[in-house]
Formats: sequence, structure tokens, C-alpha cells
Amino acid sequence: MKKRIKTLLIATIALVITGCEKPVSSSENSLSSSESIISSNESSNQNSESSQSSSSSSSRRQVNPLEELDFVFDEATNGYSVETKSKDIADDLVIPSEYEGKPITVIDPFAFSACRKLKTVVIPDSVVRIGWDAFNNCEMLESVIFGKNIQRIETAAFNDCSSLTSVTLPNSVTYLGDWAFDRCSSLKTMHLSTNLTSIQDYAFQLCTKLESINIPDGVTYIGEFAFADCAFKEIAIPDSVTTIEHNAFNGCTNLESFNISKNLVTFDSSVLINCTSMKTISVDKDNPLFADVDGVLFNKDLTELMKFPCDWSKQFNTPSSVTTIGEYAFASCYNLKNYVVPEGISTVGKCAFAYNEYLETIEIPNGVNTIGMYCFSGDESLASVVFPDSISEIADGMFSNCYSLKAVNIPQGVTYIGSSAFDWCRSLITVVIPNSVVKFGVWTFEYATHLESIFYESTKEDWDKIENSNRSRLYPEDITTLYFYANEKPQEAGHYWHYVNNVPTIW
Repeated sequence: MKKRIKTLLIATIALVITGCEKPVSSSENSLSSSESIISSNESSNQNSESSQSSSSSSSRRQVNPLEELDFVFDEATNGYSVETKSKDIADDLVIPSEYEGKPITVIDPFAFSACRKLKTVVIPDSVVRIGWDAFNNCEMLESVIFGKNIQRIETAAFNDCSSLTSVTLPNSVTYLGDWAFDRCSSLKTMHLSTNLTSIQDYAFQLCTKLESINIPDGVTYIGEFAFADCAFKEIAIPDSVTTIEHNAFNGCTNLESFNISKNLVTFDSSVLINCTSMKTISVDKDNPLFADVDGVLFNKDLTELMKFPCDWSKQFNTPSSVTTIGEYAFASCYNLKNYVVPEGISTVGKCAFAYNEYLETIEIPNGVNTIGMYCFSGDESLASVVFPDSISEIADGMFSNCYSLKAVNIPQGVTYIGSSAFDWCRSLITVVIPNSVVKFGVWTFEYATHLESIFYESTKEDWDKIENSNRSRLYPEDITTLYFYANEKPQEAGHYWHYVNNVPTIW
């Protein structure tokens, strides 16, 4: 199973995907003794870390394989697959190496999923594949000893094994699936197979104590969210890696530096979002697409500022060649309090300044004609912003969750105000909207819970012509009054306004 459908939770899939019931054999004599299996596996793994050795003791129960396991012949491997009969299987499990004269070659999908009392597992050398979700949510599983011939560890095989602290994979492993060790929240050290060529999506996501891991030479691909929220301070990316997908290191708050090798060509700034301890990003001089200036990431010809390290504390002068501030370029830069976009910039990308908790003011010069979606989303301290006259739209979500924003004056020339553009701006009191606007997105001012006044620079007739798919949820109508512009005081009843010294004033 190459990819798991991303919109479903692993637990949901575990409930939906079911297998046929396995026949139970009555042959006891075909099982190898537990002692010989332990001896064999300890011998083949004698160099494993001590934390992976079996923790069986007189107070813990040894699982009887014949009584508590099911076996089904697997034609593809000319051996048997195995799974548990009961989720109550507990303590120490030694999987036998053969059954009825044939090797045990496969641990079935969901074989031991949600066996919450299982503490140690010894996998024999005969096993070549561990199926998807095989040990998913075995929350008491402390130790796994892998046989030396395992080739594939499928999707979510050890997802949410929250008691695992250390894992060493044998060098026979060539494939490690999506979510393979996702949410192993106690995992501190991980040693990967030297024969891996890819680290799949979400493989170690939310391994929040993972401090040490090797990425072997030969790995070419690191998937999306592969190491999100891990705890390491440094990570060595080998020259073999050509692709790092988006958000791969998102939330690695201890990561202090990052090096882009000469062969890395698929990479974007989202890879390092929320790396709040990042001090420097360096680029190999022979990389054809990227460059760095004093630890700040740019494209090769220095026309786009791609990523500013979150823990930057020095003075920095943006090169005059830069015309674009890229997506996520300053996202989660908690040191950033005030910023002036340099002259010469024409484009500010999606989420470029998002989730800057302490950003209070930003100045955007004329000449900037494009500001991306969610550009300032989550900037909780942002109290004011002055728009350039050169922009034509307020993109979707641009100021969502800007809790301190109090007043907004949208410039003439803007034709579109996007969906959720000011959603959850709970301090927003007044908004001025020009008559150039021809379209609103949905929920533009929804949950702006203190929005008292919208001042529209034209008549009610023009307002009613503005395109909007859900006008009833455009703004909180129970607390907001919509005012229409009138140069002279109207005689008829209604809500009207005009300018006094460039300040919106109600008639």
C-alpha cells in the first residue's frame, strides 16, 4: 500500500479495512521452541542497542504462539503469515520462525494493532514483511527485536507505539512506509537501514523526543511531514538527497542549522516552518537552484528571499536584486516585531509573515502588487497595516486570526476581498471598503466579533451588485452596521457617512 488516503485518520482506516478470518491449526509439534527462537534472534542482533533487548522477567508472561496466534499460508512467499487471535495478548511475544514445516514470512496487516498490553516483540529472521498497521497503537510496546531479513515495513506499522524509546532497523530493510513510526512519542534514538532510498511521508511525525537519527547515504527522497515536530538539534542530510517535500521538518523547534547539499533540487520554504531555534541556513556553492547570504536562504540568482531563519537576531540588509519575498519566508519568526518591506519588491508570497506572534507593524511600499493568501494569518500582535495603492485584491485568509487588528482601510483599486480574509479578527472595529470592490469571498469578516462599522464608499445599490455567494455570513450582522457614503447629509432615513479630515464620520 504505497499511500494512505491523507484525509482519513489511521484509526478510522483500521476500523474500515477488515480481513478474512484465519483458520486455526492444531499442530503443536511444528512450532519451534521459544527458547531456540530467542537464542537465534539474540545471536543475529547481538549488536543491537541494549534498550532493544527483550525485557521478559519472571513477573511477565511469555506468549504461547500456538494458543494465541493465527497462521495463514502466503503463496507469494511460500510461507505463513501471522496475526493475533485476541487484542488481549500481553507481555512478551516471540514470533516463531516456522509453522507446519514452512517459514513464517509475513506479519499481517493489523496483526497486533491495538494490543495495548504487549510489551516486547521478537521477530524471527524468516520474516520479510511487516504489514500496514501491524503494531499500530501498541501503547505499552517497549522493545522490538527485528529479524535480519526484513525487507518492507509497511504504512503505519508502528504508528502510535508511545512506549518505544529506541529502534535499530536491520540493513535488509529497503522500504519504510508512510506513518511507519508516527506518534512514537517516547522514541529517542532511531538507526535506519543503510539500504533505504526514501523516507516516506509522515514516517516520524510527532516523535517529539527523537534526538538522534541517521539518514543513510543513498536516500534520495524525504517525504512531507517526515520529521515534523521531532526534537533533534542537528540533522545531516547526505548529498544523495534530491527531494525534500513540504513541511518535512515543520515544528522541529530545537533544530538550529540546516544545510542544503549540492544535489537537493526539490525544496521549498515550508520545509522549515516553525523551526523556532533556526539560526542559519547554508547552501553548497555547487547547488544549481539555491544560495545563501549570511545564513539566509535565496534562489540562485538572488531575486527571491526564500527563508529567513526564525531565531535571527542580527541586522540584515536584503540584496537589491530581490523582487520577491517567497512563501513562508518570515513565517514563525518570533523575533520579528516590526518590518519594512524593501523598495523594489513586487510580490509577497503565501504565508510569508504568518504566525509571527510578536509582529506589531508592517510597512508595504507602493510597487508591491501581489500579496499571497494567509500572508499575515495568525499574527496575534499585528495592530495596524498600511496597504500599498498598487494591490488589486485582499487574498483569502490574509489577516485571519490577527487578534489585535483594530481598523482597516482598504485602498481604492482593490476588486476582490477574499474568503475569511479578516476571519476571527476579534479586535477589529472599523473597515473602509472602496467602491472598486466587485466580489467578496465567503465569511470575509465572520467571527470579527467586535466589528461595529463597515464604511462602504458608495451607495446601497452598488453594494447590492457586489458578487458574494453567501452574503448572510459576510459579517456578523447582529453587531455590525453597514454605512453608505453620502457627500452631503441625506434627508432620508438610513445609515450614511462621509470623510472629515480623511476620517470616516457618521452623518
